[in-house]
Amino acid sequence: MIELADPRTSQVVLIGATRYDHLSALPAVANNLEDLRAALSDPRLWGLPPDNCHIVLDPADPTSVGRTVRLAAKAVGVEGLLLVYYAGHGLIDPADGTLILALPGCEPEVPHEAGLPYEWIRRATSASTGLRRVVILDCCYAGRASPDMAAQASAADAVADRAEIERTCLLVSASSNRPAAAPEGARHTAFTGELLRVVRAGLPGGEPLLTMDTIWREVRRELLASGHERPELRERNEGSSIPLVRNAAVRGPDLAGAILVAGPAAIDTDLNRAALLVLRHDATGAIGIRLTGRAVALPDEFSEEWRELIGEPAVVRDGGPIARDGFIAVGVLRPSAAVPLRFTPVRGRLGVISLATQPEAVRHAFTGVRIFSGYLGWGPGELEAYLDAEVLVLTDHPPSAVLSEDPAQLLWTSRPA
Repeated sequence: MIELADPRTSQVVLIGATRYDHLSALPAVANNLEDLRAALSDPRLWGLPPDNCHIVLDPADPTSVGRTVRLAAKAVGVEGLLLVYYAGHGLIDPADGTLILALPGCEPEVPHEAGLPYEWIRRATSASTGLRRVVILDCCYAGRASPDMAAQASAADAVADRAEIERTCLLVSASSNRPAAAPEGARHTAFTGELLRVVRAGLPGGEPLLTMDTIWREVRRELLASGHERPELRERNEGSSIPLVRNAAVRGPDLAGAILVAGPAAIDTDLNRAALLVLRHDATGAIGIRLTGRAVALPDEFSEEWRELIGEPAVVRDGGPIARDGFIAVGVLRPSAAVPLRFTPVRGRLGVISLATQPEAVRHAFTGVRIFSGYLGWGPGELEAYLDAEVLVLTDHPPSAVLSEDPAQLLWTSRPA
């Protein structure tokens, strides 16, 4: 399965025009850009870093827009995605039939004088080092479709054909000899409104990742049902299979409290022959501790009261490479014990104890406590990917197995859950 692009090495450019000197205003475009930025930055959907998203609203000249796209294209990593989005009026140059993305000063009779030629976007995008490239155009003609396109193809087909880029997925909204569909008083234009709905809400019963093809088909279905024109999709080299975001309607099992062991595909030294306890798992990622890490004696900073609570073995285990200068106390509550203050449940009666807790107050609350230094962390979807690739394997060990005196036994007695 194709994985989601790495947001840390991806770049997004959102271009829009809300006001025009010679064309009708499109005030909803500003909301299009801001809400797309928020959706793509949501760690539950993708987690694009703020610095990797560039909003260009009502630009005064096409040169600055072209420069922004070029710089973004060059900054994309091999595992990243370049996404360029434009919302506004789309015009066809009457002289040569090329697509012009209208900027505020654009005149319909001479769109090339103040507009952004799509050719600039095409060239910059095709020069990107990233292997995934997506272009989304929410624009229309303004009665300037050339005769050859009008006779042989729909308006949307004409835009797609003229804007096509190698190894890129191009999604265009329906377009005709009228302004883009922007219902009066609506927060978004019709096309981007449906695009945002799918991205943010997901599709129940769908795959874990929403590809461009899946998004297009759902957006098209809803737009046609609402009486709008049909959006079109063009691709090269299976560009339609590019995943854009996670499917928000598909939620996997919460693995907090689960014990995982290194699988046959584990080559990372931090995971080699390791058993792990997942402390937190949600759409933003996961945190876990290594149960089989190297053990050393409790440092002197632990009081006698804490040592009595911890009992034997009185050791600190290496929980992972992150924040090794701190300690994590994990304990299992007795069945009859009340949940103490500063106790964060993980699953059932297993949880994390704040080391600021007075040990005398919880002396009889726990069947056992273990101390770890450092932890392991995974970004959104990474732990799931490790399980899919058998880097890690889910076991049926109960959470209380964290108290095992010999954690290495978890590797030999585990069974796939």
